[in-house]
Amino acid sequence: MKPTHIGRSWTGHRIEDTCPCPKAPCGLVIAETADPTCSEHPWVACKSMRQSHPADQCPGAAA
Repeated sequence: MKPTHIGRSWTGHRIEDTCPCPKAPCGLVIAETADPTCSEHPWVACKSMRQSHPADQCPGAAA
């Protein structure tokens, strides 16, 4: 599976700012390393993700 950054908000990363998951430079959660204690981002939480992008296309990565 290709590394992915995920977020629960339609825009920005307000929810991600307060969760314990590791963040990517863009502010979204690194899906593959989501904290299992987080109520928002692990796949077992069954929450809808409203934005994502492949890690290699991260808009927050240095150019």
